[in-house]
Amino acid sequence: MRQLLSLWLLCLPCLLAAQNPAAFEPEIRAFEHLDSLAPSAKGQVLLYGSSTMRLWKTFARDLDPFPVINRGFGGSQMSDAVFFFDRVVLPLAPDWILLYEGDNDISNGKKTPEQVLADFEAFMQLVEQKLPQTRVAIFTLRPSIARQSLMPQQRKLNRLFKKYCRKHRKRAYFIDVYDRLLTPDGKPNPCVQLADMNGDRLLDLVCLAPEQEGANVRIRLSYWP
Repeated sequence: MRQLLSLWLLCLPCLLAAQNPAAFEPEIRAFEHLDSLAPSAKGQVLLYGSSTMRLWKTFARDLDPFPVINRGFGGSQMSDAVFFFDRVVLPLAPDWILLYEGDNDISNGKKTPEQVLADFEAFMQLVEQKLPQTRVAIFTLRPSIARQSLMPQQRKLNRLFKKYCRKHRKRAYFIDVYDRLLTPDGKPNPCVQLADMNGDRLLDLVCLAPEQEGANVRIRLSYWP
């Protein structure tokens, strides 16, 4: 009983920081309906997070031959990923979760990098407790022209994500795309912005921290020039 109480107290800040769940209810119900139509595939990769995931239209081709399912919901924050875990992630029981959250937390939610990290840690606790065989790969935040003033906070959060993944090498993996999306002078590259959805060129990215044994996996992440 004491352990359950401690866990509840640990997760409480994340739940309190979540946005109004009603805002996402139509999307979550749509996900639940889709999941009811067919059983989840073995070895499935789940794309989970905000609009960066939701707008990844070519994911099936990019990650072929892996079975991939997209459950991104635009405007979400890391705390929302925690809040909807039982309804969206748990029924699918994926082998891998590719997670993108943090942009909206810092920009719209006005959260500090440390607060976002705390929410991510709560997310990872849920994975460990309820899906112990599932591994998680977290993307760095992506630089954008619209949020250029937030780059210092983005970089700090990216460092915190990386530090966490290094500490939990068997469960959490780090996908570093940040510097690859910058110009030579360190500014957001206007030719690589997800807001422009024209074209389908592919950018090869090395996945995960290179020091992690068995983690030198290559994926193709769509981007639009």
